[in-house]
Amino acid sequence: MITENELAKKISKFSRSTFAHLPTPLERLNLLSSDLNRNDIWVKREDTTGLAFGGNKARHYEFEMPHILESGYDVIINIMDYYSNNARMTAAAANKFGITYVLILKNAKGKSKQGNRLLDELLGSEIHLLDTEESKDALEYGKTLAKNLIKSGKKPYLLQEHRFPEIVGTIAYVNATLELREQIKSKGIENVHIYGVAGRSLCGLILGAKNLGLDWKFTGVMVTDDPNLDSYIFNNAEYVKDLIDLEYTYSRDDLVIKDQYIGEGYGILTPSVKSTILKLARLEGLFVDPNYSGPVLNAIIDDIENDHINENDNIVFLHTGGLPSIFSYAEELTS
Repeated sequence: MITENELAKKISKFSRSTFAHLPTPLERLNLLSSDLNRNDIWVKREDTTGLAFGGNKARHYEFEMPHILESGYDVIINIMDYYSNNARMTAAAANKFGITYVLILKNAKGKSKQGNRLLDELLGSEIHLLDTEESKDALEYGKTLAKNLIKSGKKPYLLQEHRFPEIVGTIAYVNATLELREQIKSKGIENVHIYGVAGRSLCGLILGAKNLGLDWKFTGVMVTDDPNLDSYIFNNAEYVKDLIDLEYTYSRDDLVIKDQYIGEGYGILTPSVKSTILKLARLEGLFVDPNYSGPVLNAIIDDIENDHINENDNIVFLHTGGLPSIFSYAEELTS
């Protein structure tokens, strides 16, 4: 185990540019708790980080952008799906640092300019729209763009060809553990049970909590099976532990993984997530998105209603943002 000061010192060796609105609030969801006969549902408002409508990626890019700049890159190339929050927030971060941003959007040709897709364009991204067939070779498309940029004298950073983007979110949320720990301590919250998307941000909290000796519990909700969790998070567990210089790392044993909220596929709104979005909006005046935070809150509600959560647990919902995507589902959410 290490102290909070020791953990902060280990994180401080990574270059960081502070632009996110931090700390984000930790708020009790009073009316939702009452509706579910609980008094202990909290939300960590990572949707309020301030960068282009907010989200967890703002913390990531506080560490990612200095890494890119210090390595001399002057163009970022990113390959993402049509609904991507990552695509939008990377565009905003690139703009803040004066870096050209090239965005390859998979399965996007012919889709309407709404939600994140609209914001990508307003942010001035150089957008390449791929259809379903072209999307199968998206990485090769990106590599070709990178080669052409190199020929023109640029130094492009193709995110999907580097390892640091695979672990920077975990590093950022090891750091966020210190912030959340202080908030939980100041509010006197015990028996902490954190629910979030099964991804790099949640693994960062697990990594931070384990090395600080905190007895927090974790549940990770899968929102897609592409990529699988091994390649997305678990294969980097030892690497990120060694990079930060920690004693313990994370594994599947550290969280309950729920895969029943993937539905018919990424980007497809399910009836239960729709109900969750409407419930939270009408009880708390707070929105969750259809692809990430919505399924996580859906899982919390289901676990409470089915008595799968210990009655003494204080539930912390990690709200990672994604709100612009709501506008892409206007017809489905109002029908």
